[in-house]
Amino acid sequence: MQIKGLGWYNFKYCLVLALFLIAAIIEPVGYSFIVPSAKCDLNMTDAQRGFISSVPYIGIVVASFPWGFLVDTKGRKRVIIYGSLAAGGFGVISGFMPELISFTVCKFITSLCLACPAAAPYSYIGEILPRRHRDIMLSITNALQITGSALVPLLGWLILPLDFRIDFGAYYFRSWRLLVIVYSLFFILAAFLLSFGPESPKYLVSQGQNEEALKILQTMYAKNKSKSPEDFPVKQLQVADGEREKISFLKSLQVQTMPLLKPPYLKWLFLNGFLLFGIFSVLNGLYMWVPDLLNRVLTGSQSGLTACQVIGQRFNETVSQDEVCIDTIDSITYIINSIASVSCAIIAVAVSSTVKFIGKKNLLIIIFCLIGVFCILINYITEDMLFAVLLSSVPIMGLGIGPVNAYAVEIFPTQLRGMAVSLSMMLGRTGSVVGTNVAGILLRAACEATFYLFGGLLLVCGGLTLLLPKSREEHKPKTSKITRL
Repeated sequence: MQIKGLGWYNFKYCLVLALFLIAAIIEPVGYSFIVPSAKCDLNMTDAQRGFISSVPYIGIVVASFPWGFLVDTKGRKRVIIYGSLAAGGFGVISGFMPELISFTVCKFITSLCLACPAAAPYSYIGEILPRRHRDIMLSITNALQITGSALVPLLGWLILPLDFRIDFGAYYFRSWRLLVIVYSLFFILAAFLLSFGPESPKYLVSQGQNEEALKILQTMYAKNKSKSPEDFPVKQLQVADGEREKISFLKSLQVQTMPLLKPPYLKWLFLNGFLLFGIFSVLNGLYMWVPDLLNRVLTGSQSGLTACQVIGQRFNETVSQDEVCIDTIDSITYIINSIASVSCAIIAVAVSSTVKFIGKKNLLIIIFCLIGVFCILINYITEDMLFAVLLSSVPIMGLGIGPVNAYAVEIFPTQLRGMAVSLSMMLGRTGSVVGTNVAGILLRAACEATFYLFGGLLLVCGGLTLLLPKSREEHKPKTSKITRL
């Protein structure tokens, strides 16, 4: 895998695959702006808002297992494209749904399809890169994913203030519906671009398609080295005995799953899953309420109070003002979210470029401990802007997804990798469901406990990161030629 080199060909498709991950962030995080703006048109209560916000994560958890199986048995490229087209298509359709139930059903179907582009690209990226560049490229790709969080408030700021109402008979088409459609188009764009890309050569070899894999490696070599494909020094690829055996669906499902549920892989599956649980519980769970919290705190007139004290007062005020439905978001919320998200994206790209020197384990420990401490400090801060900075730093947690999945790519063999990443992400995404609903309940009932709970969880994850194995790269022998993938 080293001979083909690293060049623009790899970078190009890493960027395309990053677009899938960006789309997979925009879809669920976009709810934080869509749901408050749609609550009047769809007649949503606060309890329904919390449930609707967790719908994308429920779908991902439910569908991760079958998508992981399909990715490992039917191919990375084809399955990711079909899954993304389905997610984008149903996302667009949901923008035209007249009432809450039909909107929720379409969004749930979208989330079932979302499970594929939210996880499979990590395996795909890891398999089209030389091992010595894998960690840094996965981290940079992951950092680019954080730009999805930055695009959410920027697109919301651009579209939601538009004041138009188009009469569709059963309902009025307003700006929030247009935003739903725009968010969904990222899936369709990514699928279109990947249609021109290669299948994973490692996957092809695992399926016994050596000639097709060799042709792709020759193309990569030619594009990266500006040479003829015939100059590729490897003329034949070898595959381990038994990898070409054709088996039934149920047997294949067992072969893909059972090794992951037994030593030596079980402990790594659950460790990776728990670390992702911590990441997503904050990144998608707590962060879902960030625009609403900023709106309440920054538009308040109180001074000298902690954020939770202000939030408690604003919740009490809301109870007496619920006769008139207000679905507008204050401009200061867009501004703070946009500045914070763009800043986090820039920081993420800068930090991820140093992962080769810092090490992915050290990077994970720093991220978990830093954001964990920030969450706890929120309970003691009385300055509104400092509160906004600490709370808006949550997207930095996204930097942890790449290193955790880089460990998965390194630990699990090719034929189990797609399933392992999907199952790890499934365990992690339960954190999104739990985090969204727990934060929604605790912020009203016990605000301070919310930030202690999430901060403590991240600190525990920081400690568990020490259990991850030493990177294989440190022990990789130097080789002059490759005949096996």
